[in-house]
Parts: sequence; C-alpha cells; structure tokens
Amino acid sequence: MSSQVGKLNMVNSKLGATMMGQQTTRTIFDTVTASAINATRYDFFQTFNGKTALETNLVQNKLDSSESMVIKSVYIAIDPGTQAGGGAGTLDALGMMNLNIIVGNQVVLKDFAPNFNAGARGVAFDRLHSAGDDDIVEVRLLTDIIIPPQVNFKCELQLAETTSEANTKITLGLKGYGVIFSAGNTF
Repeated sequence: MSSQVGKLNMVNSKLGATMMGQQTTRTIFDTVTASAINATRYDFFQTFNGKTALETNLVQNKLDSSESMVIKSVYIAIDPGTQAGGGAGTLDALGMMNLNIIVGNQVVLKDFAPNFNAGARGVAFDRLHSAGDDDIVEVRLLTDIIIPPQVNFKCELQLAETTSEANTKITLGLKGYGVIFSAGNTF
C-alpha cells in the first residue's frame, strides 16, 4: 500500500500539487442515456448539464487542483427499467464490449473487455468480485491508473451488440482511493 500512496504523491508533486491533503476512499460515476435505438458507443465524463446527483457526482471532467485519484476497479451498470416502455430491455452487461480510459489525451486503458468472464460462463476475474450478472459487471484493475489534479479524463464504451433501446441508462463508475483538500495538517 505504501508504494501505491508513494506513486500518487509522486504524480501530485510532479504536477505542482505539493500539499499532502486528506487521503480518502473515492468513487466517481457518470450515467449516459442512449438517445437512439441501436447506439453502440457511449462517452462518459463529458457532459454534465442537466444530470442529477444520482446520475453523476462530478460537474466537470477533471478533479480539482487539490484532488487526485487512483482507479482500482471499474464497474458498468445497465438499468433495464429505463429502456423503452419501462420494461426489461435487451441490452445487458454480458455482451461483448470494449472500454477505453483516456487521461490527459493519453489512452491509459485500451480496448479492455470488462465482461470477458461475466455471468455463469466462468469464474470471477479475481477473488474480490463475483462473476457478475446481466445488469452490472465490475472488474478490479491489476495496474493502478492515476487521475492527476486538473487533468481532463473521459471513458469510452463500445458495444458489439446493437440491441440498445432509446432511454437506456448506462452508468460507468471508477472506484479507488485518492486525495482531497485538507484545511490543516492535524486531521
């Protein structure tokens, strides 16, 4: 754990964020709504206008100047109740998908298949997560991805299936730990 915190502190200091801050567990998430039937590409952490607190917990696609984060796991959740007519839709988390994470115009996770072993087809990716189901899939990353302070980031999700329906809500979340602003050194 100390080497992970050291990596985060090193990145922060290289970018001019010399304050240690308060270490914390962190989850950031964003929800997109399919605006057309058979959409296959979704961009997350790009548009925040008009979203509620249950759809995103950010207001811009970068962290504040005194904040940074290490991504330890990624989850994708599909809300079947939001598909056309409010019934169960045909899009699920078991279909083939590719995930890209871009931090500061550099791809740090490329063509990653978060669902490669989801469902009853095999065992979980690691010991910490279950095999998943058709509404949510979560994968722990084996390499830490750092989101530095004041650096833009986004996630792109591409689906091989074209079975999504208009108004389907898809949430992508990034979990890990990070640093937030601390007003004093005694916390």
